[in-house]
Amino acid sequence: MVIFAINLQYNLTMKFALLNIIFVISLACLFALQGVWLYYTYQSENTKIQGILNELLLKAIEEEMDGRFFFVEAEKCSECPNDLTYEYKYDENKGDLISQQFDFIQQILFYEGVFFNLTKVDSIYAASLHENNIHVQYRLNYTDSLGNNIKSRGANIDKGFQTTIIPIVNGTTAGAIVKISSPAIFQSMLKILIVSILIFFFIIACMIYEVKVFLTQRQLYQLWNNFVHALSHDMKTPLATIHSVLVQLDNGSLDVHPEMKNKFSVIAIEQTLNLQSIVNQILTVAYINQKQLVLNKQEINLPEMIHSLIDKFTVVKEKDITFYEKYDLKEKPVYADHFYLENAISNLIDNAIKYSGNAVKINIECTAGDKQIYIDIKDNGFGISKNDQQKIFDCFERGVEIKRKRISGFGLGLNYVKCVIEAHGGAIALVSREGVGSEFTITIPTYL
Repeated sequence: MVIFAINLQYNLTMKFALLNIIFVISLACLFALQGVWLYYTYQSENTKIQGILNELLLKAIEEEMDGRFFFVEAEKCSECPNDLTYEYKYDENKGDLISQQFDFIQQILFYEGVFFNLTKVDSIYAASLHENNIHVQYRLNYTDSLGNNIKSRGANIDKGFQTTIIPIVNGTTAGAIVKISSPAIFQSMLKILIVSILIFFFIIACMIYEVKVFLTQRQLYQLWNNFVHALSHDMKTPLATIHSVLVQLDNGSLDVHPEMKNKFSVIAIEQTLNLQSIVNQILTVAYINQKQLVLNKQEINLPEMIHSLIDKFTVVKEKDITFYEKYDLKEKPVYADHFYLENAISNLIDNAIKYSGNAVKINIECTAGDKQIYIDIKDNGFGISKNDQQKIFDCFERGVEIKRKRISGFGLGLNYVKCVIEAHGGAIALVSREGVGSEFTITIPTYL
């Protein structure tokens, strides 16, 4: 079983290592794809804004030209010959930026002395940008045929996006320098950003959930592996002892030493009971987890039960053990399953002895409340850290310090106690300080 557990643990370690690598690579690819997609979206949106800026500038110049043209018509119409007409029609299917009609009208306006008005273009352009919810800084430039600046309007900027240069008349041109800031681009792609962020966080949440599932499974497998090792260790010594005694009895070497034979028989019986206790704990926890544990509650003599346990542990000569008892049950009956409650208290006493120094002091106090019985077991042992106290009642959990001290056990004792007490309708509480000791308080109802 141990070899199988080691192989399984190795396979799981390799599997989780591979999963971790896949997760990291997937996360990196996700970031990369998201970054590339956002970059191209940003560039696309920037290009789109540039196209709109060009389009709006051309429309502003055309609208300014229309204003001057209709002004001339209004002023000169009465003086014009009847056969003089201007055909004002835009060819929208024409691919050229500036139509012949545009150039023709600009020539007429120039000869009529109604010149290009950059201030009017600025006003129209600013209004158009506002209508299209585009918030940028810009500067309009009106230049002559030599490239010299005739007039400028707008912000004092020299660098930025240069719009298409639009010819006006006789070599003069108009254009704009626009400072397109990142916030302006992000504002235009706000909906895309929100959807992208939501999708990104959803994917991250799913991946984190998967990792948590994998880590939980890994932890469970680790706990199971530790349990197998501890169980194998705890069962190996009793089995080896029983086997040794049986071999001695079988070959008759103890027949000439009746006292030794009797002593070995007692040891074998004790180890058998020890194995039985381990199996009972495992089965009890399994039954409770499956909600199949059936209690046989009856009135018990609690002081007598505890006296019996004290006698049992006092026999152990490995440590100097001192018990202090106090009972104040007020003649109230105690109803419990004798077998399970005795095992639960026995586990607490056994832990107090196991996780203490050579001089062990255990205080056991039983008191009666209105509807509950309190069983308080206090020791002067190693104590339990605050971090370990949060999980010490979990299955297979033994605490960091206990593992460091390499004390045998497989982490079922306190979980067994908790399960048994809760099956009785009671509860267990813990107060502990490292280096000072621990105090467990069992509460069980006085009624059936």
